[in-house]
Amino acid sequence: MKTLTGLYGEENNSIKKSRSLKSLRRKKFLLVSFALLFIMIFSVGTLALVYTRDQQRILEGVKVSGVDVGNLTRDDAKKIIDKEVSSLLSQTIVLSVGQQSPKVKLEDLGLALNADLALQEAYDIGRKGSIFEKVASKWSAAKGVNIDFSQEWDESKIREALKGTLDEFNDPATDATFEITKDNIMTIKNDQKGLIVDSEELLLRIKEINLYKMIPELKAEFTEQLPLITAAQLEDQKITGLLASYTTRFDPAQTARTENVKIAAKALDMAVIKPGSTLSFNQIVGERTVEGGYKDAFVIVNGEFVPGLAGGICQVSSTLYNTGLFANLAVTQRSNHDLAISYVPLGQDATVAYPDLDLKFNNNTGGYLLVRTKMSYNSITIEMYGKVKPGQEVFIGNTIDSTIPAAERRVVDETMAHGASVLKQQGQPGYVVKSIRTVKLNGVVVSNEPLKQSRYLPLPKIYAIGP
Repeated sequence: MKTLTGLYGEENNSIKKSRSLKSLRRKKFLLVSFALLFIMIFSVGTLALVYTRDQQRILEGVKVSGVDVGNLTRDDAKKIIDKEVSSLLSQTIVLSVGQQSPKVKLEDLGLALNADLALQEAYDIGRKGSIFEKVASKWSAAKGVNIDFSQEWDESKIREALKGTLDEFNDPATDATFEITKDNIMTIKNDQKGLIVDSEELLLRIKEINLYKMIPELKAEFTEQLPLITAAQLEDQKITGLLASYTTRFDPAQTARTENVKIAAKALDMAVIKPGSTLSFNQIVGERTVEGGYKDAFVIVNGEFVPGLAGGICQVSSTLYNTGLFANLAVTQRSNHDLAISYVPLGQDATVAYPDLDLKFNNNTGGYLLVRTKMSYNSITIEMYGKVKPGQEVFIGNTIDSTIPAAERRVVDETMAHGASVLKQQGQPGYVVKSIRTVKLNGVVVSNEPLKQSRYLPLPKIYAIGP
């Protein structure tokens, strides 16, 4: 007869065996499950790889601008897309301008379509991301995907096309104009308002066009255009009379110099300067050349009189300078000669050399300025006409601040007799001159303006002596 302990032992062994069998069965189940899962994942992955294999073609169901490019190579799709782009850009916009309806192609308006970018986007579908993202993209593409071109407009081309198309419909404003008669009278022709197509408003509406939903036409609106210069403005700036006149004299026997003076004076005659603009001697007269008729005559270079092209022209600029001074113009550039000259007072000359050494005034009269020149056989007169200020008088005062004595030089002349002496050059002293322009209005001094100081070098007295 078994003991109670023995019975318990057998029962425990039975329980252990049962548990061991269950554990073994569980392990087998897990192993089988893992194996099946691995096989399933491997199979799905293999199928996915096969499904998403890159065949160098755009996926089925993909369209660009509504054109089916599915299952096409990139090159074949590009040919089709290029035709679509050409077709879209050849569409025309009808511009309603009054009773007229001109047409303009989208291409001429500077429309550009991103065909290459759209093609790349179509080609990339199903080729980016993880294997599962590629699968999802392919499934989505199979349901249908359309990629539209984006539009870019070139504003400069729009403006150019509109100008070429609509200019004939514009009635632009006409500025007031004037003519100067031989009697120095300013006659004014009235201005006129205009009507022009509002191209800027039309440009904005063109940029909003959807090329996939073309509108029948765009109505061009007209806007009033005002003249830039009105008759009222010209009337306020009108030449009313003579501002100043100045005359200098020359030796007509110096024929080359006289001819140079005449050419420069003729170039200045009838010059018109707008209010606030600059009167430039070099700009008006231009470069002095042989082709222009200028001749060699004496000029001052480095304190000496030497032959040079267009000698004598500084008499014209000096005459103009004095006329400008007495017209009370603002002097913005002026240089005196190296040596004192005789045809204007000390301190009232102006030398010029093209292009940098210039004589310039600012037209500060508030009106237009007219330059007139007159020639006699031995004199030049320059007049300035403009907006006269009643009661205005101008005076120029010059003061010699210091005198620089002239040196004496003796030059041996082998052709002369021993001990002989001849004066070859009459010397002259140098000067430092201060000038003031005084302006009176109705007899009352309103300004005392210091002008640029003038400094003249001395000219040595030269004797030729025998050996």
